[in-house]
Amino acid sequence: MMHNNNTKEQVEINMILWILEDQHPHPVSAVEIASRVNLPLEKVALLLRFMAKYSFITYDEQNETAVICTDFLSLR
Repeated sequence: MMHNNNTKEQVEINMILWILEDQHPHPVSAVEIASRVNLPLEKVALLLRFMAKYSFITYDEQNETAVICTDFLSLR
């Protein structure tokens, strides 16, 4: 059961990263991401904070916008 949950979260993170890649170098709002991936805003914000913690993205929590990091983009 845990494996399915991890796979689902990996898919969600990948979907968010694809959106950020498409919009690079412009920031994308958490609201826009949530509507495009059909997830609650709270879950998207949690995933964005996680990705920011590990320097995949820069996340402005006050404005709820995210930008993918160029260094990470070159790895994908």
